[in-house]
Amino acid sequence: MALEDEMESKRRELNYLKHVSALTERLKSQLDELSVQVSQMNKNADIVKDVMANWDSVLRSISQASISLLQYTENDYETGKWANKEKESGDSTDIAAETDGVQQGTPLPETLVRVKVTDDAE
Repeated sequence: MALEDEMESKRRELNYLKHVSALTERLKSQLDELSVQVSQMNKNADIVKDVMANWDSVLRSISQASISLLQYTENDYETGKWANKEKESGDSTDIAAETDGVQQGTPLPETLVRVKVTDDAE
């Protein structure tokens, strides 16, 4: 009887150890998935950091391109004051010129040029 009780105790212990082993294996797989997700988040954070670092130069370029417009007020756009200034300077032929059906009389910011930046991975 004592031998049968000891064998039953060992079987319960074996079942318990199998259960613990299964739980450990499940925890290991979840931690592996978490590791992959954390590394992806790290990579995405680096990409966001690079984009945010470029915003300063983008905003500076836009500001420099539109700085020539600071001489005009909102009322100037309603009355066309720049047309009078250019007529005085003798550039009135450019104001009446049209390109592809778009009148070029309204002053616009300087044209921004896109430059391809090479990727370090290439």
